[in-house]
Amino acid sequence: MDLVKIGKYIAGKRKDLGMTQKQLAEKLGMSDKSVSKWERGVCLPDVSVYSELCQILGISINEFLAGEDIVRENIAKKSEENIIGLATDSKQKQKRLKYIIGILLVTAAIVVLTVGIMIFRKNMPQNFIVPVDKDSIEMKTAEMLSGVDGAFMYKYTATNEFKTLYIHIWQYREGKLVDRQRAGLSYEGMDSPQNGTIIIVPQFKDRTVKIIIADDESQGDMLIPILENVPEGEHYGYGRAATEIQEKTDIVYDEQQPLLALIYDNDEARTFDFSYIVNDQLDALEMDDYVYYFSFEFRTE
Repeated sequence: MDLVKIGKYIAGKRKDLGMTQKQLAEKLGMSDKSVSKWERGVCLPDVSVYSELCQILGISINEFLAGEDIVRENIAKKSEENIIGLATDSKQKQKRLKYIIGILLVTAAIVVLTVGIMIFRKNMPQNFIVPVDKDSIEMKTAEMLSGVDGAFMYKYTATNEFKTLYIHIWQYREGKLVDRQRAGLSYEGMDSPQNGTIIIVPQFKDRTVKIIIADDESQGDMLIPILENVPEGEHYGYGRAATEIQEKTDIVYDEQQPLLALIYDNDEARTFDFSYIVNDQLDALEMDDYVYYFSFEFRTE
C-alpha cells in the first residue's frame, strides 16, 4: 500500500469538510499528532479506527485503502487489489519482522558469545611473565633509583599454585660455565601469590647484581658478585650489554626459562640469542669475557 497516497487522500477529504487536524483527532478521540503522521504517510491509522474514520470522511474502506475515490463499476476490482495489497503488505511485514528477529538473534548470540569468552578468559588459568614497559613511569622511576646501570623489571601472573619461585644465575667466562647460584622465595604451606615482580639491578661500580623478588605479602633479595677476577679499577673499561625477554612469555611450571643475560667484555660486549645457552652452544659466548645468565623457574614440588 502507498502510505503517502493514502495520507494525501485523508488530508484532502478532511479539508473538503473544512476540518482541522485537531478537529478530526477530537472526533476520533486521538491526538492531532497521530492525524499528522497519517497525512504525511508516516504510518496508517490503527485498524480499530478505520470504520469511524471512513464514516467521518464520507468514504468507503476500499477508497481509504486505495487512497482515491472509486467509481461504482471499479469497486470490485479495487476491492480485490486492496485485499491483495493487504496480503502482500502483511507478508512483507512478516518478512521484515523475521529479518529483524533474525538480526536480533544473531546480535544476541554474538553478545552472549563475547561475554562468555570474556568470562572464560577471566576465569581460565593465566600464567605469564612480561617485561615492564621501558617508557612507563614505574620503569623510569626504578631506573632513576638504581643508578647509571639501570634496572630490569618483570611482572608475572601465576593463577596456578606453585611452591617456590627461583631465579637461577649462571656465570660463564669466555664460554665456560664457572659458577651457578639461585635465589628464591618459598611459599610452602601457604597460598602462592597470583601476581608479583622480579627486579634485577646491575651495580657495575660495586661489582654486584641485586635480585629482588616481591609480591603483595613478601619480598626477598640477593646480592651476587660479578667480575670477581678483574683487578680493581680495570673493570671500568669493560663494555656492557644485555639481552632480555622482549614480550609476554607463558610460564611453564617446573622448567627453567630465559629471563636476562648481562654481558661484560674488556673490548666490546655483544648481545646474543638465548638459544645459545639453552642449547649449550657455548662457543658463541667465547667472544665475551663474562656472561651472567638469569633464568626463572616456578616450582610446584
